[in-house]
Amino acid sequence: MKELDQKSIAPVYLLHGEEYYFLDQLLDKIDAIVVDESTRSFNVHTFYGKDTDINALLNVCRRFPMMSDYQLVVLKEAQFIKNPELLITYLENPSPTTVLVWYHPGKTLPMNKKPGPAFKKHVIFTADPVAEKEVANVVSTYISDMGYDIEPKPLHLLVENSGAKFSVMVQELQKVFSNVEKGNKIRESHIEQYVGINKEYNIFSLQKALAQRNRERTVEIMHYFSNNLNTHPLPLLIASLFGYFKKVAIMQTMIRSTDKEIMSAIGIPFFAISEFRQAATNYQNYGIANAIKVINECDLKFKGIIENTGDEKELFQETILKILAF
Repeated sequence: MKELDQKSIAPVYLLHGEEYYFLDQLLDKIDAIVVDESTRSFNVHTFYGKDTDINALLNVCRRFPMMSDYQLVVLKEAQFIKNPELLITYLENPSPTTVLVWYHPGKTLPMNKKPGPAFKKHVIFTADPVAEKEVANVVSTYISDMGYDIEPKPLHLLVENSGAKFSVMVQELQKVFSNVEKGNKIRESHIEQYVGINKEYNIFSLQKALAQRNRERTVEIMHYFSNNLNTHPLPLLIASLFGYFKKVAIMQTMIRSTDKEIMSAIGIPFFAISEFRQAATNYQNYGIANAIKVINECDLKFKGIIENTGDEKELFQETILKILAF
């Protein structure tokens, strides 16, 4: 962004990685710097990978801009375009009056496969995930920058409910910002109401029930989630549970550590310490390793890597019940 502010404009940008919020921010910045608003309709061309023939894209890249120094060509969902290797020739000699943005969100472009190596002489921005233990601080700073404050408990609930994915949390927070005036403190009731988190049945309460090995309460919440997978996607539930038990596993190695040291190491608020200690006690020996193994198997089954029935509801219930069995 600093380079763009200084009018240092590259002919090709590869924007890829998991945290699409950062990719969107950078794409908006490129657009703001490169595009002359008076000629936008002539010089901005947006394509989508699934619907685009790469030769048609390259033909547009080789055109000259109209009444402007640059034209902007953006390929969104670039991971879906066919024959991407045909881009290599253009990357070796790009048009100096075209700014091509290869927008590849969700995952990183394999740099050892074509056209990956050809991008290396151009500008590459990789949106790596925010580290789990840092995500609460990053979100808190983002909320502060937006003109709000947030209490520890709703912040923790937001993080857990979003699978510790920063981009997901930003998306959810937009709903809160639209309904709460700037300058106010975001409370648990705001997260429940505007993000759509059930006060009684949420990922926070599921984790607590599992930590306590409270079978009746766990099964009750499990049925709620398994009947509402359309609003509580299985990948997010899996990510949240994996992150939770991973923190418990780390905590088990910190027997002689203070609460402050544990909070810093695994990124949890003070009020959650007792719950994590309970989980660490209840899943001793092979319990924690088996819980993580089952969650990982659930992820692999969901992705089709391990054979399964394809029934997400059944898969989720099977996973929760196996965790309880350890």
